Amino acid sequence: MHAHPLEARMARIEGAFDQINECLGSIDRRFESVDRRFDRIDSRFNWLTGIVVGTWITMMATQITTILTIVAHG
Repeated sequence: MHAHPLEARMARIEGAFDQINECLGSIDRRFESVDRRFDRIDSRFNWLTGIVVGTWITMMATQITTILTIVAHG
């Protein structure tokens, strides 16, 4: 007689564990999506940093060349 209520309780617990597992799986997929978005942002930031550094080096090289030209012909 006591086995039946225990089986029902176990079934409810198993069902609850299944629901928790589904919820955690959903949360895990959302975090993976956010991670992919951050990876894209990092990639774009690195690209932008490269452009800024490249532009700065070009400007400095132009100024140094101009200064050296003025000094050499000055």
